[in-house]
Amino acid sequence: MIAAPWSIAWPVDARVRPSPLSPAGPDAPHAVTPCFTLLVVASADGLIGRHPGHSPADWASAEEQALFLSAVDAADWSVMGRGTHETAFRPQRRRIVFSRSAPAPQWRAPAHLWLDPARLTPDALAALVETRRPLRDGLILGGGAVHDWFHACRRIDAVSLTIEPVRFGDGLPLFSDQRARDPVAAFTEKGYKIIAERGLNAAGTRLVTLAP
Repeated sequence: MIAAPWSIAWPVDARVRPSPLSPAGPDAPHAVTPCFTLLVVASADGLIGRHPGHSPADWASAEEQALFLSAVDAADWSVMGRGTHETAFRPQRRRIVFSRSAPAPQWRAPAHLWLDPARLTPDALAALVETRRPLRDGLILGGGAVHDWFHACRRIDAVSLTIEPVRFGDGLPLFSDQRARDPVAAFTEKGYKIIAERGLNAAGTRLVTLAP
């Protein structure tokens, strides 16, 4: 197993706790059921960085970065942990930030909702942001603890995995309990299936699409 002492696990509770930010009453907007895509770039040995704060912008290919930015622009909201948010802070991006420092959902910026997901479900996130922008297409942007939470909730609806031809040897895994060193195997051992695969450049960068 790849050790992940950095990971903070959030318990999964199917009982959704009403939030003061949730619409209520007969006139409240109806929240749609969102689709969540895990968008991630990994090294050839199944790691998403050497250490916390190691941004893909420092080591991923130009093709991966173009794909990433296009996906973020097209999505309604991105979901991520505090570390990911602070590593690539973008005040204009619509973000749901997971953090234990926000026991109750809190808008810390007009487009940044902070919350502790321990007593929420992925579908409940839609109600919290409905009045700002409906959450239909959501991106899961890491880190590993966020991947763990969505997988435990069985709400990773699709995976867009870019694999770069670099090896870190040691670092941050895709999942906290990851055993495989191959990034595709890290998903297939959890039950995800390969849907498509293609090369992104001559250097060997690959894009693999998976689904539950």
